[in-house]
Amino acid sequence: MVAGALLPSLTACDLNFFEVKNPNVIDAATVDPVADGAIFSRSAFQTLASAFSSGFIVYTAWFTNEAWVGDTFPTRNEFGRRLIDDRNGTHNGSVWSPITQAIAQGEQVLEILGGEPGQELNLARAAFTSAYGLVLEGEAFCEGTMRGPGGEPGPLMTSDQLLETAVDRFSQAIQFGNGASGTEASNIVTASQVGMGRALLQLGRNTEAAAAVAGVPDAFEFNVAYVDDAGNRGRLGNGVYFYSAGGSRESLVVPPHYRAMDDPRITFIDTGRNAQDGVLRFFSQRKFDNWAASIRLASGLEARYIEVEATGTAAELEAFVNARRAVGGQAPIASTDMTVLMGELMAQRSRDFWLEGHRMGDWRRNGALVPDILQPGDNYYKPEVGTVSSQTCMPIPFAERNANPNLGG
Repeated sequence: MVAGALLPSLTACDLNFFEVKNPNVIDAATVDPVADGAIFSRSAFQTLASAFSSGFIVYTAWFTNEAWVGDTFPTRNEFGRRLIDDRNGTHNGSVWSPITQAIAQGEQVLEILGGEPGQELNLARAAFTSAYGLVLEGEAFCEGTMRGPGGEPGPLMTSDQLLETAVDRFSQAIQFGNGASGTEASNIVTASQVGMGRALLQLGRNTEAAAAVAGVPDAFEFNVAYVDDAGNRGRLGNGVYFYSAGGSRESLVVPPHYRAMDDPRITFIDTGRNAQDGVLRFFSQRKFDNWAASIRLASGLEARYIEVEATGTAAELEAFVNARRAVGGQAPIASTDMTVLMGELMAQRSRDFWLEGHRMGDWRRNGALVPDILQPGDNYYKPEVGTVSSQTCMPIPFAERNANPNLGG
């Protein structure tokens, strides 16, 4: 009744009182790309952060036997079997689209803010976002694509072309970051050096890879932060935890070969129950034990791994792997055989960077030297599902080929 009593006293102008604006809709006319550069560049990086944890890490872990698929979805079991159909909707929606969207947002920010004074930090963040997205795409996919100028569909690109473009974007991130001030800019520059080394190593440009990371401090870490926002965990929360005990889909299972390592770098619990599929006993990782747990993206440790793999002598490799073996409580080894030492280097990388998204690139780069990869024809750990196939990289989804006229869909 009170509200009704007020109605007669309202003029036509007063009727705006009843207009409800949708806070989720942004009027393009009110957006100032330069003034809002920080918002746009941070949004792009958050898209990458989400793609990194919930898509790239989890699905490449399943693909490389770094984790087992304790899930009923056939589309997820395709990753464990390395038999991904290009019409797999989970593949398109959970792995491909998030990574390419992160790249596209980074590229769009670079395009909008390019040449604007005072935007160096935002440009560094955008170039860094695009660069890491390109590295992830180049490591995981057999071929790919990226946003073209003006938002046009990009061309078909080989893995190497994606990685070469990543090197260019890391160079931009370093240049822009050096033109800005503050801790964040400095961290982006150092993390870009590591990312550039990672891309160059994957390309086989070993001397350049070692040079790129030479000045990175041993103690440096660039961690991707996540937030426990109950209303938006899909975008803001730790995606590895999403698939772990206490998360939303308990299907990331720690496999027996990792459990047997008895290594403090491999932390897990026996939940005492089966995973979501009702088949596999649910041994759940505890490296990231909550929605807000951060994940390392680049580090001085990775820089040292890059250096020793790229240009290390037998003596340097032996010393390095024995230092890492000591971290895991393993006895030292003695060898001058480069194949043996490189194999041990890959074994230690598998432990140090467990569930951090490195194993896919390691395997594509070093093949049989990476341990515990299921071989084609082997029975899948759920034999009723089928056998392991021969894929060593992921296909571009049919949905992308069908939508992009440059891909011959």
